[in-house]
Amino acid sequence: MADLIEHLESFLGPMSGASRGDETTPDGVHVAWFPDRPFTGVTTLVTVGLSRRHLGLPNGDALHHELLMHVPNGDYPARAAGLLFQVAGEMVRRGTALRHAQVIGPRGPLFPSGDVTALVAVSPRYLPEDFEVCHVDDSVPVVMTWLVPITTGEAELVRRDGWAALERAFTAEDPDLSDPARPPVTLNGTDS
Repeated sequence: MADLIEHLESFLGPMSGASRGDETTPDGVHVAWFPDRPFTGVTTLVTVGLSRRHLGLPNGDALHHELLMHVPNGDYPARAAGLLFQVAGEMVRRGTALRHAQVIGPRGPLFPSGDVTALVAVSPRYLPEDFEVCHVDDSVPVVMTWLVPITTGEAELVRRDGWAALERAFTAEDPDLSDPARPPVTLNGTDS
């Protein structure tokens, strides 16, 4: 794990702390906190230890993952850590990796404020491209997967038309994807 921590800190600065979760958290999985990264006022949270597991994909391949989320400083990081533990736990129980643009949910409000009810798994966009894959022990590539909080309408758009359709809406309106309380983007002339 030293290679993974070194990778994270080379892009996010020194880790300020970590959480071990609770009795439902997969053994050996923690969430590390990086305040004011990648922007001032935003905390990046990253799982550490999930990548020790060989998680399957529908085509028979497998991935080693770590999950991350960017949220505003304040009360958001604790809630985001809980979501990361929950998703990691589901992945471990099922033995499955997340596919690019896979939607998790909707499951009701994910944060106390805002309209987000789901997450979509994509490549980290707020960090340099070199952050996306970490090579642990010179052999195992670890894919860093960003879980972006999205609304029910945005989740439906991804399921119906693919990630590219939502990405176009995000590009057109440029919302702050680190803010779960952001307004929904306009989808086909209506708010999501």
